[in-house]
Amino acid sequence: MHKTNFAALALLSAACLTGMSSAATPAQKGFITGTVVNEQGKPLPGVEIDVDNTLSYDSSLITYTDAKGQYRVDVRKLPFTFQVYAKMKLKYGDSTVNVELVPNNPDAVAGLAGGVRDFVFKPKPVTAEDPYGNLGRVFVERGIGEYDVDTAQVQVTLTPVGTLADGSAGKARTFKLLPSGGGPVIPNVMWGKYQVTATLNGKALQIRQRTDGRTPATWGAAYTGGFTRDYNALTPSMFLEVRVPRAGD
Repeated sequence: MHKTNFAALALLSAACLTGMSSAATPAQKGFITGTVVNEQGKPLPGVEIDVDNTLSYDSSLITYTDAKGQYRVDVRKLPFTFQVYAKMKLKYGDSTVNVELVPNNPDAVAGLAGGVRDFVFKPKPVTAEDPYGNLGRVFVERGIGEYDVDTAQVQVTLTPVGTLADGSAGKARTFKLLPSGGGPVIPNVMWGKYQVTATLNGKALQIRQRTDGRTPATWGAAYTGGFTRDYNALTPSMFLEVRVPRAGD
């Protein structure tokens, strides 16, 4: 297991993006082109590419990557600027999740001239303005009345149980919680089933699925479960709460 420092992760991710500035795909005048791969460099076919006209509402050009993970859009007669996005559909349980992929260059592309925008399926860098990333989110709050739990000092360990939504086995990881508008959160977690434990200053906490006041949930040393769309979540998320063990527990 390893502990994740999100400030360092954000800086590392930004450095990686800067290093990707020289596109792997050859430029073609009058065309927007690109290649979409995963973190291991494997091409991803069938990814939706949205070439969005920045000057006109609802006038996107939509295409999909081919078997080599490549796409090509003709803009030779379109004197506009375009913002390019890539979205991959990922199946998780009964849900289909649209995952925003990370571009090598987020800048708009000038029409007529064209340009290259390559994308990678990997965790999106998190910032104070956008602490959620592009994958699953694990929200962890202190239980009602648990005022002696400082979530800024809580560490949470996620251990995958079975195969994750991207087909990988994953590995156990330990995180500190980030502040967000939705409460303390761990961003960029691949969807799947996990065993979750938590500690406060090195001492074990009890944990359970967050209760809505109607459904009983049992406190325990660990919680095992997956992601749901509870609490009006836009993407499948995990909602947990922690407390200090009671005497006799």
